[in-house]
Amino acid sequence: MAFGIFARRDTLRFSVIAAALFASLVSAQAESRAEAAGRYAILRAEDKDTGCMLTLEPRPAAGGFKAQLAPACRDNGLVVFDPVAWSMDHGRLSLVARKGHKAHFDRESGGVWRRDAKEGKALSLRPM
Repeated sequence: MAFGIFARRDTLRFSVIAAALFASLVSAQAESRAEAAGRYAILRAEDKDTGCMLTLEPRPAAGGFKAQLAPACRDNGLVVFDPVAWSMDHGRLSLVARKGHKAHFDRESGGVWRRDAKEGKALSLRPM
């Protein structure tokens, strides 16, 4: 009988710890998402400004949260990619194109997000 009491107590303790860890993870994800939301200048190789602006909004959209390329953008590659959503996964920023494919970015000093070099041409997002 005493064994059953200890087992229930340990199960309860494990449940409390698991809930606390989950809450901490959710809080950390929300914090990194809040830090990433905002307006960005889009840069190409050697940090050349494209003249395009991207807004990452904190409100939900299909595929994550809403992303919007400024209508004045004339960079053909960016216009074709046409980011419509964004998300955070393990500290990485993912931009989702209108057609569903993704580009992944890693954060560097100064809040700049750089596209994974394995995914193609250089692309960066600099906070405005």
